[in-house]
Amino acid sequence: MVVSHARTNNSLFYYKCDNIEFLKGCGQLYTEFDDGVATRQINIINNDMYSSSSLHDWNEDVGFLLYDGHIDSLDLSDSVPITQLEFENKWQEGIVANKSQINYLKGDASLPLEEQTLIIHVVNILGKWGKGFVLSLSKQFPFAKNEYVKWSKDKETFGLGEVQFVCVDQQRATFVANMLAQHGVRKNDKDHTTYIDYDALRLCLRKVARFALINRLSIQMPKIGSGLAGGDWEEIEKIINEELIYYKIKCTVFEL
Repeated sequence: MVVSHARTNNSLFYYKCDNIEFLKGCGQLYTEFDDGVATRQINIINNDMYSSSSLHDWNEDVGFLLYDGHIDSLDLSDSVPITQLEFENKWQEGIVANKSQINYLKGDASLPLEEQTLIIHVVNILGKWGKGFVLSLSKQFPFAKNEYVKWSKDKETFGLGEVQFVCVDQQRATFVANMLAQHGVRKNDKDHTTYIDYDALRLCLRKVARFALINRLSIQMPKIGSGLAGGDWEEIEKIINEELIYYKIKCTVFEL
């Protein structure tokens, strides 16, 4: 089993090629590399734009929309480095043309839909794991609970906005993200306090997005932060759209 924490990202590089050969002609290619791995790509041919962060995306004019490999195995002699801003401006054009959305399903978010899945949920800064979705999650993957409890004793890294990534099934590449975005815990049925910290949740989801992109993972979750944490789902959904869907990461929310 593998446990890691979100890293500070200083390994992002961007390249542009103006004369790339696709299946049905030449066009432009914009690629983002994170620690040498191609994480997002924009393919432009005949004024049509196809943006992707998934190895499964394919188009009959372009071919596969994301390079499956490491930057070291690429010939970038025809490419030029570009800024993150230039890439993001072009990416935003692409997501407007090919909008993604959250997939909603009924069921238990602790049961992975497929291999290469990241299950994300909100945990509190008190080190308490006891009610709600965590009961189902710890039944499926007790290692995720054990690592959270162990992490809660580390005062240097255990704080709002931090994320603990736990590999719970190496063979199926299944991970759990324990996201520290909740101040306290609900005391009783009459307690209507909002314990979710929206800023911390946003910061957690940014780290989740990078982890999912570089490890080629889809994401699934319960309606995070809107149950015992007392958050407003409309506000949380907006943050999910801005921090996960923006990157075209496959994202499924389970409703009981």
